[in-house]
Amino acid sequence: MKAQDRDLLDSVRRLHSTLTQRTVLLTRVQSNVDIFAEGLRDLGHDFHDLGGRILTRVTELDADPDHSPRLTPRRARTADRLAELVAERS
Repeated sequence: MKAQDRDLLDSVRRLHSTLTQRTVLLTRVQSNVDIFAEGLRDLGHDFHDLGGRILTRVTELDADPDHSPRLTPRRARTADRLAELVAERS
C-alpha cells in the first residue's frame, strides 16, 4: 500500500471517528436552524472533500496499466453516478 493510500484511509478513519459526536450535536441543535444548517454544511463539505479524494484515487488506480480492475457493468454505472454527483456539487 502506498503512503498516499494510507493517508487517504487515515482521513476516512478521522472523519468516521467524528460522526457520532457530530450527529448527536446536530440532533440537539435542530431547533436552531442557523446552527443546524451550518453543522450540516460543514459535515457535507467534509464528506464531499473526502469523497472527491477517494474518487480521484480510484481514477488513478483505474488508469494504471498494471492494475486490471474487475469492472462489472453495475460497478461502472455506480462509479459514473458517483462521479456525476461529485461534479454537480463542485
